[in-house]
Amino acid sequence: MMNINNKKYITQPNIIALAFSTLALLIAFFLQFILGHDPCHLCMLQRYGFAMIIILSLVGLFNNKNIISILIGCCLLYTISISFWHIGVELQWWAASLECSGMTENIGSLKEELKNVLNISPVATCDQISPIYFGITIVQWSFIYGLVFLIILTILTIKKIKNNR
Repeated sequence: MMNINNKKYITQPNIIALAFSTLALLIAFFLQFILGHDPCHLCMLQRYGFAMIIILSLVGLFNNKNIISILIGCCLLYTISISFWHIGVELQWWAASLECSGMTENIGSLKEELKNVLNISPVATCDQISPIYFGITIVQWSFIYGLVFLIILTILTIKKIKNNR
């Protein structure tokens, strides 16, 4: 059984990844449900990345193989890549996809489309500047958070691999 007071267990990459990803999703849900900032398509993709990290972290708690930490790092790279892409879309460095701009294909008659529009809640578009906190947009905060998370996870994973040798 793990002793939480033992520093060896607290600094395990799986535990840190579980904590960082859970915190990221809690912040995202707080921003959405408490502060009313609707997520865009790219924000939702980032949430999937953090959810996958949580799943891998939980698997890693019971199967403490190095490959789990590496897979977590790959999921984190996915999440950071989406975040970087989102910054580019937000700052109009490149064009947003159809999902991001809120424009999707017409798949029904005008009557059906109008009926669907009335039933769909508003969705944020990726190319709008997100709310700013402390002079930085939420999208940029997400990128910074992911980079810090990746640096910490990389250091802990390298340290873990060296200790296993």
